[in-house]
Amino acid sequence: MFLRLSRMVGCLFALAASGCVSTNAYVEVGHDKTDFRELQPRNPPTPVRVTAEFQVNGEPRPAVNQAVYNEVVRVLQRTRMLQPVSGDPGLTLKVIVDDTSDLDQIRHQGLVTGLTEGLSGSIARDEYHFTYVLSSGGKKPQTGLYKHAMITVSGHAAPPSYGQPHSIEDAFSLIVKQSVLEFLSDMQSIEGDEPVMFIPDSSDGK
Repeated sequence: MFLRLSRMVGCLFALAASGCVSTNAYVEVGHDKTDFRELQPRNPPTPVRVTAEFQVNGEPRPAVNQAVYNEVVRVLQRTRMLQPVSGDPGLTLKVIVDDTSDLDQIRHQGLVTGLTEGLSGSIARDEYHFTYVLSSGGKKPQTGLYKHAMITVSGHAAPPSYGQPHSIEDAFSLIVKQSVLEFLSDMQSIEGDEPVMFIPDSSDGK
């Protein structure tokens, strides 16, 4: 999974040149407003077919789709609100994650960091745009739009003033989890089957 996720963060492009460069990932704050305990499980959970797509600046990166799918399914199973199943239960959750980043700038910074063995540090910011589309039959879908970010610090660059350092994999898992929980919390807050589009509040973390 690391090799797949490493393709999402441009600064890792240069780290292969130097195995001694330390890299830590930080999760942007302000997205942990929902906890598993705040969600109301269903008995039984509602069956749903889950699909996942990862993009970089709108371009599909299918090699990462499975990693996104696995994280989404893991969270849904813990909530017991929606139960991912194979086949077609009549309800589909489509998840799209678009990493919007300046890859040229990130690669350049990462190359300098790698060549200097970390003495010239670099900071990369991956902006993730999440789209959730929950659809059933011929009804209009319910859509959630959310934003999140990962800050990757390599070499001797100063880390953010908040949060704990993570590996790339753990940071991405946390970002997906927080996004899924936020969507489910919004879904839980409405009544009936009226189509709704959820648009995220601005983040508290900079």
